[in-house]
Amino acid sequence: MRTSMNRKVNLLFLLFLLLILIIQCGKIENLAKGQQRLEYVRADKMNLLIPASVFLPEQYYKSDGAAEKRYPVIYLLHGYAGDHAQWSRITDLKKLANQTKIIFVCPDAGYDSWYFDTFSDTANFYYERHIMREVITHIDTVYRTWGARARAITGLSMGGHGALRFISLYPDSFVAAGSMSGILDLREFPDSWHIARRLGPFSKFSLRWGKNSCVNLVARLRGKNKGLIVECGSEDFAISVNRAYRDSARVHGIELTFTEDAGAHTAEYWKTHLENQVKFLMQYFLPPLD
Repeated sequence: MRTSMNRKVNLLFLLFLLLILIIQCGKIENLAKGQQRLEYVRADKMNLLIPASVFLPEQYYKSDGAAEKRYPVIYLLHGYAGDHAQWSRITDLKKLANQTKIIFVCPDAGYDSWYFDTFSDTANFYYERHIMREVITHIDTVYRTWGARARAITGLSMGGHGALRFISLYPDSFVAAGSMSGILDLREFPDSWHIARRLGPFSKFSLRWGKNSCVNLVARLRGKNKGLIVECGSEDFAISVNRAYRDSARVHGIELTFTEDAGAHTAEYWKTHLENQVKFLMQYFLPPLD
C-alpha cells in the first residue's frame, strides 16, 4: 500500500515538474519569439555589433490569420548617457506596443554620439550612418514592417535633436517626427554634454554647429507635409531652444504641434508624454501599397 502511495506521489510530482517545464518553455519561446527582442546590428564602418531593443505587439507571432500582417514602426532615440534600454526603463513598451499595434525600435547610439557621423578623417564614429542605413534596413528585413510609409521617429533630449535632425535630412525615410525636451539649438550649450567632441570647438566651428542644429534644419521641411510634434516642460532648462524651434518653424511656414506644459528634464516627463507623441505620430501612417 505504501509503495502504491509513493508511486502516486512520485507521479504527481513528475506531472508537476512537467507542468513547470512547459510553462518555462513557453516563457523561453516568448522571449526568443515574443514581444521583446534584442538585435545586434553590424556597423560596418565602425566594425562593431551594436544592440537595438525591439518591442513587438503581442499578436505579431500569433497564427490567427494575421501571420503576414505588417506593422508600422516608431523609432525611439535615447538621450545623452543613455542606451538602447533607456526607454524600456522609463515605461512599459510591451504594453504600449500591444495597445497601438506598433513595433518600437530603440537603437543604441553610444554615450554621447549626438547621432552624428564623424566630421574628422581620423575618427571612427558613424552613428548617423548606422541608424539611417544599417538599423532601418535590418528592421525592415527581419520584421514585417510597412516601410517608410509608416515609419516615424521621436526621442528625448539628445534623442529629440536626433529625431528632428533625421527627418530634416532624410524626409523620405519618415512620415513624422517628434521631440521631448530636445536640445534643439546646440549653439546654446557649447560646453555641455561632449557636443564639442562631435562638432569640434564652437569657437572654431560655429558655422558647423549652426548648420547641424535642428532650429535651422527645420527649414528643409518646407513643403514636405511631415507631421512634427515638439513637447517641453516649462521648468526644463531646454525650454528656450524649444521655443526657438517653434518660432523657426513658424517663420518658414511649417506646421508644428508644440506643447509647453508643467515639467522638467526628467524621466517622469518623458514617460507621461510618450503616449501623446505616439498618438500624434500614428496619424501620419500610410497603409502599405500592396
